[in-house]
Amino acid sequence: MKSYTTYFFLLILILLTTGCEEKENPHSQIQAEEKQIQVLPINTKPVKMDSRVSPLSIPILMYHSIGINSQSTLFVPPRVFQEQMEYLKMSGYNTITFKDLKSWKKGEAILDKPILITFDDGYLDNFTIGYPILKRLEMKATIFITSDLVSSTNHLSWGQIKEMEESGFIEIGVHTRHHVNLIKQSPMQLKDEILGAKQKIEEKLGHETLAFAYPFGKNNTKVVKVVKNAGFEFAVTTLSGLAQQDQGLLTLHRIRITGNQSEADFELMFP
Repeated sequence: MKSYTTYFFLLILILLTTGCEEKENPHSQIQAEEKQIQVLPINTKPVKMDSRVSPLSIPILMYHSIGINSQSTLFVPPRVFQEQMEYLKMSGYNTITFKDLKSWKKGEAILDKPILITFDDGYLDNFTIGYPILKRLEMKATIFITSDLVSSTNHLSWGQIKEMEESGFIEIGVHTRHHVNLIKQSPMQLKDEILGAKQKIEEKLGHETLAFAYPFGKNNTKVVKVVKNAGFEFAVTTLSGLAQQDQGLLTLHRIRITGNQSEADFELMFP
């Protein structure tokens, strides 16, 4: 009887613990982003590309978290992400970084079928799940980190960031200090969030950063001017479409990849 009571107590404890884990939401930042992000509606017809990407227009894919969460489309399941990367590799796409885009900016030759893989916010699963997949496939990506959230819960540490960057497969970009809506900030706050983040990241990594991503995709002429004055050569929004130079190098479009996107739709966009 005593052993049965002990077993019953342990079973109840496990169920309660499991329930707490399911209710916990470690990515509240993603929920805020989903509410404000500037994207076309989910049912909008996917961007379809020619079989050979024009050097005048380049796809920049936008990811956030690699994980499973049925309540958020910003989570892409690990298996799905791996299959997407394998498909791009097999289809002849060459992953490049914003450093490579400097040649594109100058009108110089770049790799055939170029594509950029980007991650916003700098979540821990970018290192534990996304990075090993990319490294195995020898594919490059850019992770836009929020400088003052580094080493906080569910975010990358500086050690992990440096390890990925030193591999040659990961480029680090800037995503402000605190992931705020920039159009609501004062001139002084704007400079602090943009330039302050750039300086802190460059101090930690020991080199300049070229690219910036607007939190929630929010920007206006004042914000873009501060980004330019901070010394960035490229900046990306959340507006949907291929990146083209006539959009402005500091307001380039991206293609949002969602967790509920079918394999067929993904392959349709990237033939």
